[in-house]
Amino acid sequence: MDKVKRRQFLLGGVAAGTAATLGTEYVRRERAEARQAAIDTYVADFYDPDDIIQAAVTGDTRMVEEFQAIQASAVFPPPPIPYNRTISKRLILLSRLATQQYITGRNDPRYDGNLQKLLDYDPSLDKYRLVASFRGKERQVNDSVEVQVPQSVIDDPTLMNDPTALEENLAQTEAVIRTGVTAAVKVGRTIEVFYGFLLESDEDSILVFRGTQRMAEWAGNIYAVQQDYINPTTGKVLGRIHTGFRRIANSIINPLAVDAVKQINPNKPCYVSGHSLGAALATLLALDMALAVPELQPNLHIYVYASPRVGNPEFARSYAKILPNSFRITNLADAIPTLPPTKLRAEFVHVGEDWSFVSQGGDILPNHIVDTYRRAVNAEAESNQNRSFPITGIA
Repeated sequence: MDKVKRRQFLLGGVAAGTAATLGTEYVRRERAEARQAAIDTYVADFYDPDDIIQAAVTGDTRMVEEFQAIQASAVFPPPPIPYNRTISKRLILLSRLATQQYITGRNDPRYDGNLQKLLDYDPSLDKYRLVASFRGKERQVNDSVEVQVPQSVIDDPTLMNDPTALEENLAQTEAVIRTGVTAAVKVGRTIEVFYGFLLESDEDSILVFRGTQRMAEWAGNIYAVQQDYINPTTGKVLGRIHTGFRRIANSIINPLAVDAVKQINPNKPCYVSGHSLGAALATLLALDMALAVPELQPNLHIYVYASPRVGNPEFARSYAKILPNSFRITNLADAIPTLPPTKLRAEFVHVGEDWSFVSQGGDILPNHIVDTYRRAVNAEAESNQNRSFPITGIA
């Protein structure tokens, strides 16, 4: 009997506690609703739907004006040495060769980087000697291959994600391998690929970096996080730059561009160039070289094609002071030079005097590829004059 009473007491306590909780929640909700009603009543006296509509309609306009103000804060002054069409034609050809060097080296392990072996090599380049080829590591994954996998691998599925461990297991005797089962696996390896080259002649030197060729590199282009660009000599911050481009320049390319240019005559003009990703790398590495090799700095000339934005307005202003002879050639129908956006998580603007042309191939790739830029430059279609396009397309 005592146990029954005790149980009833406990159940009654639980019920009472639940009721109290529900009652408290009800009161809290009632108060919140009353408070919101009071706020709504107060705001109604000031609310004007036309204001909301106007703000929504003009929001895009204000955003465009903000972007234009950011870009205007980093206008690149006219370079002291004019744009050289002859040099530009040579550099865009070499950008094409940098792409061919990468493709050839990736598919032929015997290839040593010799430019004369490439499809579009021109005898006009015979006067140059190859000072250095820039290489970097790339993870290459082959297509799925069906193999007989030992039972020990099947029992330990973590090995299926480790190509090195998998290859070691596949080295077992044929008799052991045949005791396994057939499975589709991806066998990968790390290979060395070409990122560009440094040439020198009696007249000048040329350093060229290739454009984007892989999905991982495209992802790096879009990954628009910034970090400080620090003058290695003074420790002064010269602005903020794209972290992805900095990472490739620092950790992938070998030898370092700064070390390579120490092998050339600093008293001759040195042209630094590239297309797409190569343009971004050329922009950063040219500044690295200017600061690390001061005697070379007055003779550096930068020509970049289809370049994405590399840094913020402060970086662009610092760049103009250190490397004033910089030019940026852009297809106005190419989407890549509009990346990263002027303002997203950070602010991005271009460097260099703008030279542009229009070649509309109907899609992102034909508008961007190096051959499109090469045809335009060879035809001398690029201009640094403002262009006026009809809004309707028929005026």
